[in-house]
Amino acid sequence: MVELFFICVVAWFVLRALFGGKGADPTPSGQPSPTPNGSPSGSQGAQRNKAASASPDTYRPKRSTAKPRIPFDQVVRPGTSTSGPVNLDGLLDAFTGAPLDRALGLFQCTKCSVFYHRASVDVLRAENSSKCVACGTASLASVGTGAEQARGRNHTPDVITLADYRGHFGKVVTFEGRVNRVEVSKRGQDYAVMFESASWTKGFKLVFFRGAISASGGGPYIKSLASKTVRVRGLLINHPIFGPEIVITEKSMILEVTR
Repeated sequence: MVELFFICVVAWFVLRALFGGKGADPTPSGQPSPTPNGSPSGSQGAQRNKAASASPDTYRPKRSTAKPRIPFDQVVRPGTSTSGPVNLDGLLDAFTGAPLDRALGLFQCTKCSVFYHRASVDVLRAENSSKCVACGTASLASVGTGAEQARGRNHTPDVITLADYRGHFGKVVTFEGRVNRVEVSKRGQDYAVMFESASWTKGFKLVFFRGAISASGGGPYIKSLASKTVRVRGLLINHPIFGPEIVITEKSMILEVTR
């Protein structure tokens, strides 16, 4: 029995000597365990990475300091312009000579840069084939449709009289003359301020249509122009039926009235 116990003890020591280290942890005490890619974890791994980054053989891309080309915080809505508004100080409607007012709708000639109110463009479309009174081209564009606006300028019209007005048809002019008489249409709602003693279809005149009577000062004011000297600014046309005329659409077109 004692021999059997002695044999078992010897066998246990032999097996311990041969296989005792197989299930033990091979990593020395205090060392971090290796990660799946073989690099150590923990604080020593961080130190190794820090040392690697300092190595001249290690490439690390630099962070970009350039600003993005597109400022995403600026919202651009369709149909609007990103450029600043044109300064309208001192600019006048090339047709009427009135100071520009954005609330009245603005148009600009893309060739010569003069401005018009919407009502003036409506007259030019009806009476002058949409042509600009300053340069004669049909290139009027609405302001604020997205296109960048050119710097504006004013149009200085020619000053004419009864002696030379026939050489200025199709242009905005400043005319000065003495009123011969004021005629009223058969329907009593249109006026012709005549400067010549000829018939109203032959002589030069200012025409006030019924839709513009109120804006032009009213019927009594128009009648009061008889026998007075009037300075007026407007588009001079030679109508194929009604002859030479300037159509008045607002009172500001009448620049001066003297006795």
